[in-house]
Amino acid sequence: MSGTTDNHAGWIEKCLMQEYVLRQILSEKPAGEVSLWQHKQLGSSLILRRCVASQEVYQRLLGVVHPNLPQIYEVVEEDGKLLILEEYIPGQLLSGLADDLIGKQQRVRQIGLSLCDAVYCLHRLGIIHRDIKPENIMVEDGNDRVRLLDFTAARCKKGIGAENCDTVCLGTAPYAAPEQFGVTQTDERTDIYALGILLNILMTGRHPSQLICGGRMGRIIRRCIRINADERYPSASQLKNALWRL
Repeated sequence: MSGTTDNHAGWIEKCLMQEYVLRQILSEKPAGEVSLWQHKQLGSSLILRRCVASQEVYQRLLGVVHPNLPQIYEVVEEDGKLLILEEYIPGQLLSGLADDLIGKQQRVRQIGLSLCDAVYCLHRLGIIHRDIKPENIMVEDGNDRVRLLDFTAARCKKGIGAENCDTVCLGTAPYAAPEQFGVTQTDERTDIYALGILLNILMTGRHPSQLICGGRMGRIIRRCIRINADERYPSASQLKNALWRL
């Protein structure tokens, strides 16, 4: 079920208040709020996200079931912001685990493989995430499954042409590819760049500008973070194949 009207948003909020209990405000920023709600009878939980984001991105994600992405249950617009209901994933953010992963190539490789699957799914939907970083990655309790979260900086892929260049930088600067600063249009290779930065930070604890990983992993990372997007891996599947061969 999906909708786009304030009336529908009001109906969702009414249902939440009647059937769920607010358990925690997980994040509160000028751009939006993320809160955790628990069903009064069933005990199940879900996430309510209010944010400024691309409605087209979230509409494309509605109903998508993928082991490395959260499921989006509902998205509507309310007063210029989106109201999103999504799957609650209990676990730890990768940002809180990163220090323990330094130098552990096989574990970092597994994380990279899972993220390639998540990114490949997004790209098939025509979605560029544009903000891949440890704070947007959850390691699920119980099975250590990796989930890529938060699509508020994501955009649907645009056509080719100067008029489609990104003029506003969305994302996190240390992970952002050059094209995210208005140089050219973001595409699948923008996420490849961020994955390369992430892999290096997990392996070394440092940004590639300070220290770059050695060995075969280092060669993969160097290709991911080429300034010229044409020199990077062209797809998440090709990056995944390179990681498989490590």
